[in-house]
Amino acid sequence: MFTTLAKVRIADAQRFLEVFATHGQARRRAHGSRGAQAFMLPDEPGTAMVLIDWVDRAAFDAFRADPEAPPTMRSGGALEPPQFTVLERRGHYEA
Repeated sequence: MFTTLAKVRIADAQRFLEVFATHGQARRRAHGSRGAQAFMLPDEPGTAMVLIDWVDRAAFDAFRADPEAPPTMRSGGALEPPQFTVLERRGHYEA
């Protein structure tokens, strides 16, 4: 599995989450997303952090190259393209 962390500046959290959970989900799934989690930064209004699991790097690259992805992000209120960081998962621990 391949995981990315995206930091996104947004205009409105509710609008962002609505599009992220519908049209955004469809775009991600079309390229091999295995799921995503969205977080808001309480100390930075207008900033969302998103963890996205992908089948592999090629799936993520295909998503990034999709010409429909940027308009979908903008429709959710993204003010600029997300800043992606690639993460290497080393463990998952239950509480």
